[in-house]
Amino acid sequence: MKNLFALFAALSLVLSISAGANPPAAAHAASAGHSAHGAAGVDPDKAWQWLKNGNTRFVKGNLRRDGQNNQARQANVAGQHPHAILVSCSDSRVPPELVFDQKIGELFVVRSAGQSLDDSGIASIEYAVEHLGPRLIVVMGHESCGAVKAALDTMESKKAGSPSLDHLVANLHPHFSTLAKGPRSNGLVIEGKANVKGVAKDLVTRSAIVRDALEHGKIKIVTGLYRLGSGQVEWDESSAH
Repeated sequence: MKNLFALFAALSLVLSISAGANPPAAAHAASAGHSAHGAAGVDPDKAWQWLKNGNTRFVKGNLRRDGQNNQARQANVAGQHPHAILVSCSDSRVPPELVFDQKIGELFVVRSAGQSLDDSGIASIEYAVEHLGPRLIVVMGHESCGAVKAALDTMESKKAGSPSLDHLVANLHPHFSTLAKGPRSNGLVIEGKANVKGVAKDLVTRSAIVRDALEHGKIKIVTGLYRLGSGQVEWDESSAH
C-alpha cells in the first residue's frame, strides 16, 4: 500500500511539472542558477508562466505543499536565487507570495503604497538584477488602490497629509495625466492599470542598470492588476518588454 501511495505521489509530481507548474522548491533552487552581474537565471517566460500557474492555484485553492518547511529553509541558507522580482503595493490584501503561490527563496519582493518608486526601492531592484539572477520583473497593482485614489485626489496641487505622502503621490501623478479630469472607473481599474504601466516606465527611465539589462535582453518586464474579490491577476500582455 505504501508503495502504491508513493507511485501516485510520483505520478502527480511528474504531471504537475509537465503541465508547467513550479518545480519542487529544491529543484527550483537548483534550476535558477546564479552568477553576479547578469546571471543566467530562469528564462523570463518560464518564470512568468510559473506565476500564472501559481495564481490559478491560488484562485482555485489548490496550493502547493512544498517549499515552506525546514528542508526549504535549509536549501536557502547559503544564498537566494529568486526567479522573479515583484514590485507591488503594500496593501495587506495583496501579498505576492500568496497571490502567486510561491515559496521561500522564489520571489524577490519590493513593496510600497501604489508601487511608488523611491531610491531605496530602485536600488533593491537593481541589486536583485545585478546579483541574484532573476530575469523577470513584475509590476503588480490592484483594484481600489488607496494610493492611486490619493494621487488622483491631489492632482491639482492638493496636499496628501504630510511631506512624505506628498512625495509619494507626486511620483504617481504623471501616470494619470490623461485620466485625471475624466470620470473614474469602477474600482479604479483603468487608473490602476495606467499606474503599473507608469511605474514600469519610471523604473526603466530612472535605473541605468535595469535599462541596460532590458536593452540587452537579459530581463523582461510585465505588468498586471490584482482583483481583490476573485484573487485573479489580469495581465497586460501588450506591456511586456
